[in-house]
Amino acid sequence: MKRKLLSIMVCAAMVAAMTLGCSSGKEETSGGSAKKDDSSKGKTYGVSVMTMNNSFFVAEVEGIKANIGPDDEVIAPDPALDAATQVDQICDMVSSGVDVIMVDSIDSDGIKPALEAADKAGIPVIAIDTRVTDEDLVACTIVSDNTDAGRIAGKALMEAIGGKGKIAILDHSTVACVQERTAGLEEIMEDYPDVKVVFRQDANGNVTEAQTQTETSLQGDPDLAGVFAINDPTASGAIAALKGANNKDIKVVAIDGSQDAIDMIKAGDLLCTAAQFPDQIGAKAVEVAKAIFAGEKHDSLYVIPVEEINADNAADYDGKQF
Repeated sequence: MKRKLLSIMVCAAMVAAMTLGCSSGKEETSGGSAKKDDSSKGKTYGVSVMTMNNSFFVAEVEGIKANIGPDDEVIAPDPALDAATQVDQICDMVSSGVDVIMVDSIDSDGIKPALEAADKAGIPVIAIDTRVTDEDLVACTIVSDNTDAGRIAGKALMEAIGGKGKIAILDHSTVACVQERTAGLEEIMEDYPDVKVVFRQDANGNVTEAQTQTETSLQGDPDLAGVFAINDPTASGAIAALKGANNKDIKVVAIDGSQDAIDMIKAGDLLCTAAQFPDQIGAKAVEVAKAIFAGEKHDSLYVIPVEEINADNAADYDGKQF
């Protein structure tokens, strides 16, 4: 909490200094067209994803790198799932004068001071993978259809447990895209009144935390029927806990579509995953950034469709995902 407060204070001081010291010359940030940048020099892309210890986010960054110009560069420090560190790192990007910032926010509310610093500096921000609360501070948002991902995984889970029983949700409640995923699950559950959520705790998208939380849920409800994991690493942790308890009957679903998830599906450990395409998110982010640099029109929101991967079609995706 103290580190988070310090990060907010540092960014607030930066915003104040910018406000007093200069006019921002800010580009338009609500969709539409932006002020044209006539500079022919290479661009610097500041990229901040949640962690580089997750193949999804690595693929997202690689999707950006694969689509920038030959003279452009990407700066992508790792906040390691620490929201305060992410704010600090983005403020450093602002200070260094990057040309655009692409952020996959760990805390959709808490990222605001960093967004304000970029806004005052006239640096466009593109939200990728997850929405920010203060959408007026970003030029564009590019996300997977996370609500549909929640519906896909949720429907598969409801059917697999026969429409009744107890389930656990391994959450990451500060993240907007996860809120959308669980909303999709809850929408599906309206048609299944005999399914009850008996355990819901944050595992923060982390394998180790997910394993611990699943072990805790089993202590309270050994007759658990299913687990809704908000991403593939969370599912991996849940499955490890179930194997440790010698319980192979509890069904697990996830969201991401990683190669690890495909392997778990093929092994019979994971029921399904709702596949995202992080390389497409990264590529679209670069496309929008180039439009901003050129003063061209762009939409304020792009939604990338998701697809279900299960035992019936896992072979079609094998070796093609991140």
